[in-house]
Amino acid sequence: MIRNTSFNVRPDRHTSAEIALLKPEESVIVYDTDEKVNKFWNGTEWINVGGASGQSGYSHTGAFADKPTDNNYVWEAGAGIDYTQANVDAELWKVFSLSNAVHLAVDNPYWTTPTPSGNTGIGLFQGANLPNDVSKLFEFDYDYDTNYPSSSGTGFEGTTGRIRLNDAVYGDQLRVRFDFNVVPQIANTTVEPALWYSNRNDNDDITFTFPLTAQPIFYGQGTVGRSFLNRIEISAWITSNEDVNALTLPAIKSDNPVIIQPLGLLVTLIR
Repeated sequence: MIRNTSFNVRPDRHTSAEIALLKPEESVIVYDTDEKVNKFWNGTEWINVGGASGQSGYSHTGAFADKPTDNNYVWEAGAGIDYTQANVDAELWKVFSLSNAVHLAVDNPYWTTPTPSGNTGIGLFQGANLPNDVSKLFEFDYDYDTNYPSSSGTGFEGTTGRIRLNDAVYGDQLRVRFDFNVVPQIANTTVEPALWYSNRNDNDDITFTFPLTAQPIFYGQGTVGRSFLNRIEISAWITSNEDVNALTLPAIKSDNPVIIQPLGLLVTLIR
């Protein structure tokens, strides 16, 4: 008999023949050692939900915490998250939270073939397309202040959710595509996208915090009040225990006030 495997831990390992004989509870995930793929039991049949061993994989979410509930989580023209003059003066990196409630509302598959697993708490693809032995790449209900109640000055204070790297292996490359709209408020504005990143040791102590920056984006004359879609890729290596245990969320900094509409994250582990 196998246990009901959570998406928070690595799945049990079985051969294809053994899996064919299993009669598990619904929502069990196992790893097929012959096909080298994770399989999910939907109550009727086994469905492949992860990439083969050694292969890259990815997950996507649109679960940004500040999306408007009064418009079905869709940004309206001119609305968004204000990066204010006070933020400019403080040279603040504004970090964008994720939300489990928004995840449940927006990360819903729009297709029927292949059959979605129906498992929530993972992302839009519900566990499909993940690298082998990776249970999920987002943790929507993570609360920084609960885990670090006396923290100050890290930039994560007040944030929720995180990109989850705990199942990454040494040698992986993290690649994050951050999709967001920018509405400049002043001409000749430069916006810097980044991953706000904190390495942590095995005791979850934060050892170093820094922005992993992408190429700055310049908005010149004629851009004020217009909305511009950006799809920025940012990469990082995974080469130590502190990388696997890192905290990270997308962030921006600007040299003038802007409105930001965070849209989505495509997180990939490349092997």
